Amino acid sequence: MDDEHDDRKVTRRSNDECRRLAQRTKEYYHIGRTWPVNIGRVLRCGKILTVRGEKPLIYRVVPDAVLGLKDARTELIDGSVVITTRQSVGSSLLWGDPRTRMTMAHELGHGVMHAEEGAVDHRATGATGTTTISKMSASESAEHQAKVFASAFLIDDQRAAELATSMDIALEFLVSGSAAEICFERVQAQREREAAAARVMEENKKFQALMKTSQEKNYHLQAFCPSCRRQTLLPLGTKVGCNGEGCGYIGDHPEDN
Repeated sequence: MDDEHDDRKVTRRSNDECRRLAQRTKEYYHIGRTWPVNIGRVLRCGKILTVRGEKPLIYRVVPDAVLGLKDARTELIDGSVVITTRQSVGSSLLWGDPRTRMTMAHELGHGVMHAEEGAVDHRATGATGTTTISKMSASESAEHQAKVFASAFLIDDQRAAELATSMDIALEFLVSGSAAEICFERVQAQREREAAAARVMEENKKFQALMKTSQEKNYHLQAFCPSCRRQTLLPLGTKVGCNGEGCGYIGDHPEDN
């Protein structure tokens, strides 16, 4: 599905910001690190925390013909966020269909981020979340933002990073294969970035240690320590000091004697 009529420009938000809003929403519903998320219970709880504050939440299931080719829609009516879905979609949600779960989490994302008087956000049957607007400016696309929100709301990244394949993610969180694959690629990339950063830090530590050793060798005097008889004397102003292990000698320069 690639239809600009099913998308609109909204306030610019990065993917990370959309994920943070999804986590805030999970905390609001006291879900925490619980999975699979019971999205049906969330939709029926009667309230929602939007970016404009807490509002009543109304979830409606209507005959398929009412929405036509749209699986669901989200709008603000008289101060309440209203999420409406087709009967067939509502039925699929009851038995945990992965794509339907993503669809309804997607609509919840619209409710949290985009619900405003006069604006209607649709989820078209067969939609992929890719639209003309999202291709040109994903951070301003309502559909792209809702897509990112839905994935973060249903998938726990910490747990996903422990799983071996995208299929494992799909089964663990009851999400669509495409959503699981996108998440898997993202957490793998994050893992690789963290590993690369750790390697850089380790190499830096080795370099610093090498430089310190080199500097100490360069500063050591040719004379031997009168106490431990090692070539470990360092200049200390008009005096010298020994940094040999277990020594600690401080005194006059041997060559002055």
